[in-house]
Amino acid sequence: MVSFTALNNSQHFKNLKKEENAIKANGLKIYLKINNLETSRLGISISSNETNAVNRNKFKRRIKEAVRGLETEQNVDIYVIGTVQSSKMNLTDITETLISHPELKK
Repeated sequence: MVSFTALNNSQHFKNLKKEENAIKANGLKIYLKINNLETSRLGISISSNETNAVNRNKFKRRIKEAVRGLETEQNVDIYVIGTVQSSKMNLTDITETLISHPELKK
């Protein structure tokens, strides 16, 4: 079980948002990069124009639960961007998409 802190600095987002760190699947865009810190960090984003507050919050809870279940030795920075399509995904689909990231397979 991995503990996460918030990814909340704009410079951290800029360093992470590079195409070599990204995968796209089922409306999700996941940026993931190994970090050299003591904790892992997580950022979640979904547009308020895309869906209502209830569905955005459900999406965020599912993402957090999927990330908690990651079994990784390294600390990572993860930034997840959602769409209307991805906001309707269930926990299993989100987890499968997350673990399919090439950085987690190393």
